[in-house]
Amino acid sequence: NKPIEVFGLKAECSGKRPKETKTYIDMALKFFSEEGSPIFPEYCKGEAFQTKFTETLLTLNAYAAEAAYWRHADQDYIALAHNNMNVDNAFFWRDEDGNLDLGVLDWGAMGQKSVGFKLWWWLYCSDYAMLTDNIDGFLQCFIDAYVEAGGPRLDLERLKVMFVITAVEQMNSLCAAVPQIWQMCKKPDWKTIKDRYDPRIALNINGKSTLRLYLQVMRTVIGIIHD
Repeated sequence: NKPIEVFGLKAECSGKRPKETKTYIDMALKFFSEEGSPIFPEYCKGEAFQTKFTETLLTLNAYAAEAAYWRHADQDYIALAHNNMNVDNAFFWRDEDGNLDLGVLDWGAMGQKSVGFKLWWWLYCSDYAMLTDNIDGFLQCFIDAYVEAGGPRLDLERLKVMFVITAVEQMNSLCAAVPQIWQMCKKPDWKTIKDRYDPRIALNINGKSTLRLYLQVMRTVIGIIHD
């Protein structure tokens, strides 16, 4: 385990500057409720959700270092693994007998980290409804496989809190990505976008899935914060 001093805990905000964070949050909320409203839930326009969203992100930012420390304070919850084992980092092929094989790309950020953190970054592209309906089963599957492979038995609820904290943590980063979204799909184009399946936001942009991924994850974390 890393010593607590490494995480940067302090009496004041341990994350990014609150004013800067609030600016990005306001920009994202405007996107969710105005230009991007056809692809986001209707409740994004409501004051109650916007207040909850803002308070949740600002609170986590204020305790960013503390949240990181808590997720890494118990060695049982730390493992060496791929940092982003999503479907876009996998490739598939069939061998000469027709059996399906699987490979994984992008090992650059592999390292020791909270498994709650890693599980979010393995599952974060899931549709919100599917993820919500099955998250306990997914996490329990990991817990059981971890034990089967020789690891300690983890607590489901504690692992789930780690997972959700990491989701909200990513949303703070995604709020700052709104200008990048405008670069990939210009503001005037959003006036005629009706849903998330519009080719202008659903297909790869410049050969990359970045825009589609950002929008998908935003929708998922919005649902998590709302519920």
